[in-house]
Amino acid sequence: RQSFLNLCRGNHYQFDELRRSKHTSMMVLWHLHNRGAPKFVQQCGACNREILTGVRYHCKICTPDFDLCSECFTNPKTDRGSCNHKARSDTVVRG
Repeated sequence: RQSFLNLCRGNHYQFDELRRSKHTSMMVLWHLHNRGAPKFVQQCGACNREILTGVRYHCKICTPDFDLCSECFTNPKTDRGSCNHKARSDTVVRG
């Protein structure tokens, strides 16, 4: 039960409307059928691209979902909002 709740919370799945319930049910079934697929895919907070491979930079102090891809992290002109903390690097391995 807790794994199901974590999957739904991490991917922002919702059951509050019929259309969202249908989509969420389809996605949960897809995850059950494709067990090797990543359960949670982080998204860059600056460019909004999915971080599928390489290195992601995560700030533990700011919002829990604030991540940067390696391109945005190394670019000094990237808009980081109010985050000026030291970010932790994590290697993203797909599959």
